[in-house]
Amino acid sequence: MHLHTYFRFFSYLFSLPRVQPEHRKRFERIALTVQRLRLAVLFLLAMTLLGTIGYVLIEKATWFDAYYMTIITLASVGFDEVIPLSMAGRVFTSFLIIFNLGLFTYAISTIAHVFAEGGFAKLFAEYTMLDKIRTLKGHTIVCGFGRHAEEVTRELSKQGIPFVVIEQHPEKIRDLGEYTGYLHVSGDATDEAILKEAGIERAASLVITLPDDSHNIFVIISARQLNPALRIICRANMEAHATKLRKAGADHIVMPERIGGFYMATLVNKPDLVEFFTLLSNMGPGNIVFEEIPVHHLLAQYQGRSIEESRFSTDCRLPIVAIRRPDGQYILNPPPQTVLQPAMRIVVFGNPEQMTRFREHLMH
Repeated sequence: MHLHTYFRFFSYLFSLPRVQPEHRKRFERIALTVQRLRLAVLFLLAMTLLGTIGYVLIEKATWFDAYYMTIITLASVGFDEVIPLSMAGRVFTSFLIIFNLGLFTYAISTIAHVFAEGGFAKLFAEYTMLDKIRTLKGHTIVCGFGRHAEEVTRELSKQGIPFVVIEQHPEKIRDLGEYTGYLHVSGDATDEAILKEAGIERAASLVITLPDDSHNIFVIISARQLNPALRIICRANMEAHATKLRKAGADHIVMPERIGGFYMATLVNKPDLVEFFTLLSNMGPGNIVFEEIPVHHLLAQYQGRSIEESRFSTDCRLPIVAIRRPDGQYILNPPPQTVLQPAMRIVVFGNPEQMTRFREHLMH
């Protein structure tokens, strides 16, 4: 870990009270730990400073002798006095010991508790996650971490798409942290503050997989207000609610049961085709990637010319599965005479290496 990360972390510890309210909501437990830790350190410093100044003023001791006398008194180690004490000095020492029984003991036990049980390590780990989320831009936010969301995040991870998961159940949060390593925010996705914690205002897309459609609608409305350009994909748990979800602002509605039914029906008379697509999706992490690319992102030599004339197919070295016209209609297996207009989108697929080469040589 770079040193500047540690520097930002310790700066965060001392600036926490000035953090935005929506950011503090996500880290209520961290805030409590930080406050206890800072209070303990403050007690230690205050008691040490008070004792040192007291011995300097009362016994005319040197600053170092006064400091050392304070430390051995507060720590109750039983060493001999390093400076002779007058009656006033003994009275002062007795009060210092009395205060030590409460404040100093609390400070030491608090610090020991934080470090002994891994609290500091957890604190730093959660800060590091927050720091990573704050730097994300154009990422995807996944609301919920149920069965469908696990598949979504697995596919996003396979394609190398950055994402953040929002989940509020403690067991699933523990799984996210211990087994997946995914960036995640602990909280209710219907809370705008939690959406902001996940970077909703900087995100490119939102996937909602909550089991309650009324909650899904609430998330859609909140997310659309915070980021009007957001692409929202929402799970519909009931077919009757699909229209309401779309009216609320969802761009795409997915009904897992309908997709599952179509899949099983296709297996009846076209099992080989289904198995082929299953093979494509399970060939290993990142082996097959489908992408829809705007034509205006291609080099100028391919825009406004036919696929054959511009030699796009030869240069592309990837199969053009379809072309999406500006009206939303798709042209499957476009013929060589098809002119690539800037407002169109092409659909290609290949492995990550092929897609990287495609971006480097055919896109600007």
